[in-house]
Amino acid sequence: MQLGQDETPLDVGQQRQVRPIDATDERLFSLWSMVDRDTMGNRYELLDDLVDDSNEIAHYHGHGQHGGSVSGRIVIKRDFEAAYKRLCEQYFNGDESLYTAQQFKRRYRVSPSIFEKVYQQLLGKGVFRRPDKLDACGRKGIHPLVRMTAAFRVLAYGCGADREDENLSIGESTVHDAVKSFCKLLIQEFGDEYLNRTPTVAERNRILKHNKTRGFPGLFASMDCKHFVWDNCPVALQGQHKGHHAGGKYTKILEAIADGSCYIWFVHFGAPGSCNDINVLDKSSIVGALLSGQLDLKTEPYEINGTIRDWMYFLVDGIYPNWAIFVKTIAKEAREATPHLDFYASRQEGVRKDIERAFGILVKKFHVLARPIRTWREDDMRNILYACIILHNMCCAERLEVTGQDVVETEYHDDYTDEEVNLTTADGGEQFIFNRVPVPTSDAANDMETLMTERFHRVNALYNHLSDPEKHLQLRTDLVAHLSGRQAEK
Repeated sequence: MQLGQDETPLDVGQQRQVRPIDATDERLFSLWSMVDRDTMGNRYELLDDLVDDSNEIAHYHGHGQHGGSVSGRIVIKRDFEAAYKRLCEQYFNGDESLYTAQQFKRRYRVSPSIFEKVYQQLLGKGVFRRPDKLDACGRKGIHPLVRMTAAFRVLAYGCGADREDENLSIGESTVHDAVKSFCKLLIQEFGDEYLNRTPTVAERNRILKHNKTRGFPGLFASMDCKHFVWDNCPVALQGQHKGHHAGGKYTKILEAIADGSCYIWFVHFGAPGSCNDINVLDKSSIVGALLSGQLDLKTEPYEINGTIRDWMYFLVDGIYPNWAIFVKTIAKEAREATPHLDFYASRQEGVRKDIERAFGILVKKFHVLARPIRTWREDDMRNILYACIILHNMCCAERLEVTGQDVVETEYHDDYTDEEVNLTTADGGEQFIFNRVPVPTSDAANDMETLMTERFHRVNALYNHLSDPEKHLQLRTDLVAHLSGRQAEK
């Protein structure tokens, strides 16, 4: 750029906006000052280039013309108090609320009583700080009720984080933080009660009684796996997460067990999508819970076709191994010529749909699971899934508390009577498991080496009994005879 006759250096400074000089520019301007006076006419051209370079350096290091502001950040003056009042008028104003309890349940996916229970338990923790707390500027921030509503909406509808900004006046990054904090706190506060635990005696008796009316005495639950698409799977992990499910997309596998009320008792999540059900079972935490005693399958002795057992079992599909705790169907080619085998297979496949119904309800209720999950970290994906399962189990427990019974199929129902089992003969037969497993002695409590050795022997013996193929075949034979006999009586 050349200066005209009428131009002065001051005119050039008025035309260009030059930011204040700092330490970053010292080296550049030192070079400029070394230019010879005879080339003074070119110094302003050099100055113009140096200013452009200095501004680019400042932008690269995140220093704009306005101090600590973030480049590209837009300040939106949201009315947090108005959003809170509007939300209360819509759902939290008692009988005078704009929307009914049924509409609340449809949009929050839980009943008002469950939402109130969760809200009161999480209030004051994480980002859900109490509404009377002020921010650094002395102003009231977003009400925790609004934050929790936004978290519920993201889980329920699977929408983007900025979807609720128009109605709830809450930003995208704030919603992301609310969802992450909500899932972590929900697992922390309610995980022990609604996730990965052994049923109580009353719950176990209810489940066994319900399954007995369906033709499967001693049945605890159904077990299966489901794939969830991981939309933001890192490139380094895409090879092991790509399988034949979901059109070859990258998935994570959930292994779960659910009873007739669709209550999900135990889950294992994290196996990559290239695994099948057997690979997942080899590393399953559910099997670890069985061996450690966290999931206790021991029950009162019951009888099937004259055989007495003291353990509960699961219904699974044909890919699972021939373990004593697994009851599988019969291949179509082997049952076509035998009516009683075909009837058993149809009943087994029908009752095994408990876990399929549980998966279906879970995905239809929380659309964030029906769509590809857009998280970068596996922990965030796991927390979202576990939070949805906890809310699902809370709804199932509330339904059981209200109705007092499970949902029983109408096409097959037997009026069984509780049969007394002769405990004098039920003290450790060939089909018993837990009475034949060694128990650590109380004398070994002070000797750690002896105690660990006895525990190892117990776990090893328990695993051998639970995975015994002979017990598996005997159990299926007894169930075939039991169902065919009941059908003949009808």
